Amino acid sequence: MSHAYSGLGRAAVVFLVGLVLAGPAVAGTISITMSPTAELSDDTITVKANVANHGDEAAQSVVPTLYFGDAKVRGKGVTTLPPNGTMEETLSLPAKVGSGRWPYRVTIDYTDANQYPFQAAHTLVVIKDSPPPPKVTIPSMEGMTVAGSGSFEVKLKNMSADKRKLTLDVQVPEGLEVTKPRREIELDGWEEEVVSVPVENRTALAGSRLPIFAVVEYEDDGAHETVVGQNVAEIV
Repeated sequence: MSHAYSGLGRAAVVFLVGLVLAGPAVAGTISITMSPTAELSDDTITVKANVANHGDEAAQSVVPTLYFGDAKVRGKGVTTLPPNGTMEETLSLPAKVGSGRWPYRVTIDYTDANQYPFQAAHTLVVIKDSPPPPKVTIPSMEGMTVAGSGSFEVKLKNMSADKRKLTLDVQVPEGLEVTKPRREIELDGWEEEVVSVPVENRTALAGSRLPIFAVVEYEDDGAHETVVGQNVAEIV
C-alpha cells in the first residue's frame, strides 16, 4: 500500500482543519482527516480530536495521542474506522504554564488491512491569557522530495530590533526522521536566517506525501511565544 498526503487539491485549506493522509490499497484508499481543538484551563490542556475516514477502505487500530511538552497520553481509539466513519476522543495532560502561546501535537496511528502502520500528525498552538503578537515569523518553509535522504530549508525572521534567542524544533510523522530536530538559534534585530534541515526516510513508502512542521519558541517580556510553519515531504 502506498501512502499519500491529499487535501481537496489545496494543502492550505487542509492545514486549517487538520491533516489528510491517504493512500491507494487493493480495496481502495484510506483518507484520515483530523480536526483537533484545544483549551488550557486549571493547569490542564484538554484536546478534543475529531477524526474521520473519507476513503473507501476501513482503517484499523485507529488511536490518537496528545503531546504537550515532554508529556504524552495515548487515547483508547477504535478497532476499526470504516469508510465515511467518524470518531471523537478527548485527551488531557497537565499543563502548568504561564501566559503565552504553547505548541501541542496530535498524532493518529492506524494501519491498513495488511497491518502496515501509518500516522497522521498535526502541530498547533493553544493560547493562555492574552500574549502580545509574535515578533518572530517563518516567512517561508520549503517542501521536499526525498528517496533515502534529503533536506529542506526553513527561513526565520526577527520582526523587531531586539535580539532573540529561539528554539527551532522540526517535527515529522513516523516513517521519517530528522537527524538534527532541535536547535538553539540567536537572531539579531531584524535579522533573517535560513536553516537547512536534514531528513532520513526510514519506512515511508514511495508515493507518500507526509506533513512536516517547524516549531519556533522563545520568551518575550514574560510571555512564551510559539510560531508554527508547515509543508509536505513527497516520498519518491
